[in-house]
Amino acid sequence: MNREFKNIYYWGRKFHIHLGLFLLLFIWLFSISGLLLNHGNKWKFASFWDERKVKTTVTPVQIDLKLDSAALLKNIMGQLKISGEVSRVWFTTDSIDFRVSIPGHESNLHVNLKNGSCIQKELTFNLWGKVRILHTFNGINKDNPDLIPNWIVTRIWQFTKDVVAIGFIILCLSSWIIWYKFRKKYRWGLPILIVGFAISIYFIFLL
Repeated sequence: MNREFKNIYYWGRKFHIHLGLFLLLFIWLFSISGLLLNHGNKWKFASFWDERKVKTTVTPVQIDLKLDSAALLKNIMGQLKISGEVSRVWFTTDSIDFRVSIPGHESNLHVNLKNGSCIQKELTFNLWGKVRILHTFNGINKDNPDLIPNWIVTRIWQFTKDVVAIGFIILCLSSWIIWYKFRKKYRWGLPILIVGFAISIYFIFLL
């Protein structure tokens, strides 16, 4: 049993060190973006909405009504040379409204099907805004959660966040293994572990 634990400790330490190095920038990213979500409205240095840049342009586009809705949107985006996660699509007999988003930038488009013009309102945010958006950017449609992201970069980012989340779990488990090995030396470890569990259980089950 002692030998088995030594093997678990050995590999746990290996995982802890190398995962920590791999996840370092991700930990900083999600930590900073989490702070921005909680306090960004109070921190003037992290202001992004007031410092946003707004640009409106009108561009002629070719409308091919023979295409289905998805192909038509893709065709219009190709003419405008934009890409991103498409959302808030609204079709009428005379127009199409939709949004194209990437972290730090979004375009709200209104396409007039009669005269073939597209009014594009662009919002560009600073670095703080981009970091904040990355925290929650996943392409999930709240009105229709069954829809999958339609931009390949969104899917890659979703997968990356899954990998990071699993990495955090392994990192925490390996931290417990390393502490358990030296628990007699770090006597405050057990009370700290109990307090952390108690707070988590309160918010998960009792709140």
